[in-house]
Amino acid sequence: MKWIKLFEEFKQNNGEGDLITQEDIIKAKESGEKIYATIIKDIPENDPEEPLSLLDIDEDGLITVDYKGETGYVELKDVKRIGKQK
Repeated sequence: MKWIKLFEEFKQNNGEGDLITQEDIIKAKESGEKIYATIIKDIPENDPEEPLSLLDIDEDGLITVDYKGETGYVELKDVKRIGKQK
């Protein structure tokens, strides 16, 4: 086969926000991946295309992230995708 398709693998969430699980977030943190989120609590000026560093996740699915040196919180349903930083 001479056809090779190269692409970045991203796990993306759906509209309801139920495709990405807590286990996915934990695996992403362990492997050094970033998340992308539409809403960060306490940081209203965030850019959804900027990668967020994972700091912690609690039992309720609230994720603590670092965004340009500021600590914010993302609900699991607001995670847009998981992937390596470009």
